Amino acid sequence: MSTTARPLERQLSPPLVSGSTIALAWLLFSGFMVLLIFVQNLSAGTPTDWREALGGRLLHGLIWGLLTPVVFALAARFNLTERRHRLWHLLAHAAASYVLTLVYRLGYAAVMHGSGATPGGFSLHTVVANANNWVPIYWMLLCIAYAVQYRERYREGRVRAAQLETQLVQAQLQALKMQLQPHFLFNSMNAVSALMTQDVKAARRMLAQLSQFLRLVLEGTDEQEVTLEQELRLTRLYLEIEQTRFPDRLAVRYDIAPDTEGALLPALLLQPVVENAVRHGLAPRAGAGELAVRAEKQGDRLVLQVHDNGQGAADTAARGIGLRNLESRLTTLYGPDYALAVESAPACGYCLRLSIPFRLAAAGVTHLSA
Repeated sequence: MSTTARPLERQLSPPLVSGSTIALAWLLFSGFMVLLIFVQNLSAGTPTDWREALGGRLLHGLIWGLLTPVVFALAARFNLTERRHRLWHLLAHAAASYVLTLVYRLGYAAVMHGSGATPGGFSLHTVVANANNWVPIYWMLLCIAYAVQYRERYREGRVRAAQLETQLVQAQLQALKMQLQPHFLFNSMNAVSALMTQDVKAARRMLAQLSQFLRLVLEGTDEQEVTLEQELRLTRLYLEIEQTRFPDRLAVRYDIAPDTEGALLPALLLQPVVENAVRHGLAPRAGAGELAVRAEKQGDRLVLQVHDNGQGAADTAARGIGLRNLESRLTTLYGPDYALAVESAPACGYCLRLSIPFRLAAAGVTHLSA
């Protein structure tokens, strides 16, 4: 079944240029030629033979309009853009250019002579001898065919590149989810197990939080971008779990501008950043720590900031796996149109600042379940 379907798909493939486009192009060209003949005769002070000028140019456009699909088909059959058999293809086009031009001239001369638009008798010798003067039209059409082919290949390449970028981001998002789920499952279950012997209510509360967190991750759509409101919901659940695990050691402050909650940002962006701040910024700190999450609109940019008051470091050039993955996703989604900076100093904590284009979600965007 599959072996017969593939040739059928090639036969049913759309033409290089539609017939209506070809007809319109030759009609416009014929009209331009009629206007040119009229202007030349007017400047020379000679009368215009409208039967020959109008009828001849329209007939010229009609015949070449019928021959144009043939030229385009020959361009695809004997492709000069391929190195293999290029010499033979060139010879084939040379022969075809003369044959089709001869067909054009014979048809043109016969119709014009039959309608009485040209004086004198029909001379086959004259038609054949002068046919080579019109050969360049074939090669002009051949160049147009290859130009259209290159345009279509470029457009298809852009579409394929966009599809590959989309698939890449989706693959990265799925990989991030696969890393996130077992990580939280194992660590949080260990924490629940430890709490069961110390504080049963806290253990139950943590199990409920963990269940809700995993449900949000599992039921979340595979969209590349979500709203800040959705991302904050997931981030808050994570931080609540951490606060249950380490009571009195983690304080969280949110400073979210109301007009930013509907802004779009990459899915699962904030939670890994916040987790990184908790694990590497606040965990080594003795005593209570504070984490601040800030979002605001600055012109046409959405600016996000995650700051902790942990130990910090003197070197901010190093990038861990999390930050490298984040930068890779940002580059795929926004190209160079983003800014990511990490500031730190000993005893001053870390501050991650991200700037991306501000775009509001469409009205039909579905939010994650609460």
